[in-house]
Amino acid sequence: MGNFDLESGKRLIAEGDLVEGLRCLLASIDQDPGDPAAYVELWKAYEAAWHESGDPLVLDQMRKVAVAGLKRGPDPLQERFLRDALDRSDALLAAVQQAEQEAEQQAEQEESRRTRLPVIRNDD
Repeated sequence: MGNFDLESGKRLIAEGDLVEGLRCLLASIDQDPGDPAAYVELWKAYEAAWHESGDPLVLDQMRKVAVAGLKRGPDPLQERFLRDALDRSDALLAAVQQAEQEAEQQAEQEESRRTRLPVIRNDD
């Protein structure tokens, strides 16, 4: 017997209903936490959510899903996918952190320039 929630999640995501698809995939994992295929599909769904939202918290979920899937004894194809997914998640997280650091440094430099500007006072 197949996993109804897994199949429903895949179908909903293919139809463009990302939120409901994610809910079904999460239910699939609740139903059968040992199914590596569910983790593969959930990672793909989170990747789509990342592209749609740009929310760094989604990247953290992507990483967690890849790690959890690797612990479930995936077949060689699933394992390769999940290892690549983990690498991709780590690279995206690192890029987001780097961009945040650069933005913070730029903001600090701009603030520093503003505070060093001379002020002309009219002491009439």
